[in-house]
Amino acid sequence: MVPSPSRTRLLDDLTERFHAEFGPGPMRLFFAPGRINLVGAHLDYSGGDVMPMAVDRGIYAAVRPRDDQRIRLRSLDLPQKVDVDGAQVGARTRPEYGWAGYPLGVWRGFCQGHAVHRGVDVVFGGDMPMASGLSSSAAIEVVTGIALDALFDTRLERQQIALLAHRAETGFVGVRCGIMDQFASALGRAGQVLLLHCAGPRWEHVPFDPEACEVLVMDTLKPRALAKTGFNERVAQCATAHELLRTHVRDLPHLAQYTVADLEQAREAMDELLFRRARHVVGEMDRIRAGVAALRRHDYRGLGQQLDASHRSTATDYAVSCDELDVITDAARECDGVFGARLTGAGFGGCAIALVEPGRSGEVAERVARVFEARFGVAPGFDLLRVGDGPGEVAR
Repeated sequence: MVPSPSRTRLLDDLTERFHAEFGPGPMRLFFAPGRINLVGAHLDYSGGDVMPMAVDRGIYAAVRPRDDQRIRLRSLDLPQKVDVDGAQVGARTRPEYGWAGYPLGVWRGFCQGHAVHRGVDVVFGGDMPMASGLSSSAAIEVVTGIALDALFDTRLERQQIALLAHRAETGFVGVRCGIMDQFASALGRAGQVLLLHCAGPRWEHVPFDPEACEVLVMDTLKPRALAKTGFNERVAQCATAHELLRTHVRDLPHLAQYTVADLEQAREAMDELLFRRARHVVGEMDRIRAGVAALRRHDYRGLGQQLDASHRSTATDYAVSCDELDVITDAARECDGVFGARLTGAGFGGCAIALVEPGRSGEVAERVARVFEARFGVAPGFDLLRVGDGPGEVAR
């Protein structure tokens, strides 16, 4: 993997910081991409299907193994430094670890499952906004896994790294997320998006033509502290709705496998809030099937319609949108050349995406910025992302 010229400065900064912190000597560079999810909002932890796209932005890591168990972690983007004795890393993260809980959870997974007990020195740096809905946490986890696998020759398959990274986030950090983010980062492939059947997990790749449709990321600049939001609450609500459906209708392994008819049959057993949460999950499964079919026939307008419907459902039935996300997506839909728009990531702030006809993203961004700034008094951020080529070691 060879970086583009625009990444050279970031890699130079990583190298300079690494040597300043840890001294001269050889080190290796690795990359893992962030992701945007085209369709399939909040389906992964309910056993549904999702269609994320690994992008050409993500997290880089400069890494060197140690001869002891000391773990020293630094970031170009965050001021907190973490030095810890690996023997003292327990089953859960600690408040003093902060952002470093994500790579520490991956390191602990390698210790438990793959007999890796040596420490590492690492400096992380990224070219995508943190906590914005592009899944920087999963990219940190996956790049850590890719690096440890290479350094210690564990020869794991990419899906093994994805699962190990997922366990770090759910078990060690304590965020009750599904598997989508880690799989999207670990299994990214150039010119394709990932259709992930989370219940398996099983996956396939679907062609995405960057010459037919641009993906404009619109950053509301409203931060999300994912573990402190209503994300875990939504997971619990879906689990409760699933139990009610199993009791009153039929016993299926996952909430996403039920139908609208099943929901209606169980409606009297659910309160209105649980019914709406389950209705989003069931309806989103229909939307992702329609979106995949549209993408396979090269129908980006049809795909955009599913994005619009997905955003409406996440805003109303699932209640994970916010004023900023609603305004920025509405403004995008008013622009000529936009196929569709929706929030991306967990919601509650962060980013939205718009599918745009090639060459029109600039004018769309200008119009959306005027509307958004007039409403909130702050200019949103914009970025045009491309399909990435997955994680790996960076050659310089």
